[in-house]
Amino acid sequence: MTTPLRTAAPCVGRPRDAAADDRILRAALTLYGEAGWSGFNMTQIARIANVGKSSLYARWDEREALLLCAFQALIPVPKPVGTTVWEILNNWARLRVHMYLGPKSKAVRRVFVEMSTGEPVIQSIYDYLYQEPIKALQPRLWEFKNDSYLPTEVSVTRLVDSIEGSVLMRGFCIPAENLECFLTEIPEYVEALVSDQLRSTVQSPALRLVRLSS
Repeated sequence: MTTPLRTAAPCVGRPRDAAADDRILRAALTLYGEAGWSGFNMTQIARIANVGKSSLYARWDEREALLLCAFQALIPVPKPVGTTVWEILNNWARLRVHMYLGPKSKAVRRVFVEMSTGEPVIQSIYDYLYQEPIKALQPRLWEFKNDSYLPTEVSVTRLVDSIEGSVLMRGFCIPAENLECFLTEIPEYVEALVSDQLRSTVQSPALRLVRLSS
């Protein structure tokens, strides 16, 4: 079994030109999204970023660390936001839609495709994009369930899986010709998605108002 790659160091290795750092990170995500891990190499990144290889290696001397840092720096994964179940899930789903369909979506979706390769860096990025955010979301929902704002028979895991799965499927399967239109309708889509999932558990309007006591 491989051990996922972790980095305790700051994303940017040696303080240099911030604009060059940004170009390198963006080039890394672009190249990974287009070529995958097998085509991810430092020479190509330097060319796309318009920096010298020595400058690149002064910042990152391993492609694994560079790719992980690129995801962490350019694709933030916020913690759950909101004071009600409906708000938390609505905010969550909206952020996930933008992640799967936004400007960096090629790189994000590539991670899911390449999970089966067993590459430690891909596992680490997958954990960052998917596992860790869900681990942060579930305890927030459990707070509501423990305070009886979600029925005891409701599975927090299945509730999250239903929303995340719907968003992920939309990200992978929406036809290219429909994407531009869909991006203008994300708020309506997310509200309907969350309301549909909650309708079978408790009355959705109530969940918009119920807050945990501070």
